[in-house]
Amino acid sequence: MSRQIELDESRRAELVESPAPTVLDDGHVRIRVVLAGVNYWEVMQRQGRVPLPGRIPGTEGVGVITEVGGDVDSLSAGTRVAWSRVPGSWAEVIAAPATSLVPVPDGVPDEAAASVLFQGLTAHYLCHDTWPLSSGDTAIVTAAAGGVGQLLTQLLVAAGVQVLGVVSSEAKAEAARAAGASAVLQYGEDLAAQVLALEPGGMAAVFDAIGGGVAEPLIGSLRPRGAMVLYGSSSGQEAQIAARDLSAGSWYLTRAAGRDYLGDASTISARSVHLLDLVARGVMRPAIGATYPLAEAGRALDDLESRATVGKLLLRP
Repeated sequence: MSRQIELDESRRAELVESPAPTVLDDGHVRIRVVLAGVNYWEVMQRQGRVPLPGRIPGTEGVGVITEVGGDVDSLSAGTRVAWSRVPGSWAEVIAAPATSLVPVPDGVPDEAAASVLFQGLTAHYLCHDTWPLSSGDTAIVTAAAGGVGQLLTQLLVAAGVQVLGVVSSEAKAEAARAAGASAVLQYGEDLAAQVLALEPGGMAAVFDAIGGGVAEPLIGSLRPRGAMVLYGSSSGQEAQIAARDLSAGSWYLTRAAGRDYLGDASTISARSVHLLDLVARGVMRPAIGATYPLAEAGRALDDLESRATVGKLLLRP
């Protein structure tokens, strides 16, 4: 038997026991889950805002392969692996496609391996593909204490970019500074003016996860031909920026979506391998907020939904 979390008809997270996967399809492996990641994606699944395949939440984790199915040559039993795109990961035992897994380097702790991929993949394509910056450039990262925000800050700083983080509280300001932000501001009136007081020439880019109410004023903090990179709308509203708003500085605007950067398993795998290598070399340092027993998944979701947490939340089966 295997214990797992299921969302019942009222979308409460319940711990249930069910038979562990016994038959492995070709190309799949069986994994004993060591840690599973908790992301806002699961909060939105509980809210009914995004679909949940089946009844078991979770897509990210780290574990040890216990059995290998047919047509799997690249992995073997005993290999420690991590993943970010395996539905139903909030369980003690899962079966997963081998193509969705990457081996974890020896120097990477389980907690870091379970924390870096889901959010790190977003940070990776934003930094390396959506709007690459050069050493000496300046950038704003909103939600700088969030999971993506901290990892994006670390990647930008590693590239020689000076990061100005924007957060909602002093506690979160400390997390943004720990990630490498050279200055931190809090949301409020005249945010663009505060930015320009620190960087009179304007910023090379804004990476915004908040959307409506934050992105619109911050566009005025860009330097000529700077870029507003939207990748989320945690405010509940998409940013309302029109073409005419861009003409004041010949600014660029893009709304990055993961499907256009993470379209196939080989791309996800290559980015995942790079992320784990960056963790092994100390370039990326995922911040762990709390680890909960699997049975307390509902509390973890409540805590994450409250937005009071700082750092990655994990479940331990």
